[in-house]
Amino acid sequence: MSGVSGAGGDMKAPEGLVTVLKGILGVLVAFAGWELVRQTGFIDKRDLPAVLDVLGAAFSGLTQGDMSLALFETLRSWISGLALATLIGIAAGIALALLPGLELATRPILEFLRPIPSVALIPVALLVLGIGTSMQLFMIVFAAVWPVLFSTKAGVESIDPRYLETGRVLGFKRAERVMRILLPASLPYIATGIRTAAAIALVLAITVEMLTGRPGIGFYIENVRLNGLTAEMWGGILVTGIFGYLVNTLFIVLERLVLPWSPENRDG
Repeated sequence: MSGVSGAGGDMKAPEGLVTVLKGILGVLVAFAGWELVRQTGFIDKRDLPAVLDVLGAAFSGLTQGDMSLALFETLRSWISGLALATLIGIAAGIALALLPGLELATRPILEFLRPIPSVALIPVALLVLGIGTSMQLFMIVFAAVWPVLFSTKAGVESIDPRYLETGRVLGFKRAERVMRILLPASLPYIATGIRTAAAIALVLAITVEMLTGRPGIGFYIENVRLNGLTAEMWGGILVTGIFGYLVNTLFIVLERLVLPWSPENRDG
C-alpha cells in the first residue's frame, strides 16, 4: 500500500506542472489571436497595438510612470471599502439569522435595495456626498456588502442547533456563543462571501475612478485613452486584470491555509 501511496504522491508534481503549462499555453494562444486580429485589419492597428507594445507600456508604467501610484490609490480605497463591507455584512448577517423578527421587518427593504445596480447610485452619491473618499467608499460598501451579509446569514442558519444548546448548558452568554460557536462554524461561508465581495469591490473602485475622476487605475486608464495613448491604456487594463487575478488567488490560498476544515478545501 505504501508503494501505491508513494506513486500517487509522485503524480501531484507532474499534474501541477501540466496545469501551469496549460495556463501558459492559453496565454500564448490569446496573444496569437490578438496579433491575428491586428494583421487582418478587422480592428485599426492604432486602436489595437502590438502585444509587445502593451507589455512594454505596462512594465514602464509600473516601474517608471504613474501607473504604480494609481494602482496604489485603487488598492487603498479597495481595502478600506472591503473592510467596511465585511464588518457590516458579518454583523448584519448574524443579527438577521439570530433575530427572526428583525429579518421579517427588514426583508422588504433588503429585497428592494439588493437588486439595484450599484453604478446607478453614483449620481445620487455624487449629489449627497460629493466627489471624495466618502462617496467612493459608500459605493464600494453598497456593492460589496451583500455577498458577505447573505453568506454570513446562511452560515449561521446552517449551524446545528445542538451546538448552541451545548453552549447554553456550558453557561456561555449570547456574546460568547457568537464568538466561540457561531463565528468559527460560519467562517467557511463568510470566507466565500468575502472572496466574492473582494472582486465586486475592485470593480466598483475602478468604475467610480473612471466615471468621477477619482485617483486610481481607473482614472489612469481613462486619462491615457483621452490622450490617445492606446498602448498605455491597454497596459493599464492588463495590469488591472492581473491584479484582479492575484487578489482572487490570494483569497483562495488564505482560505486553504486558515480554513482547512472547509468542505471546499477537503481532499475528500
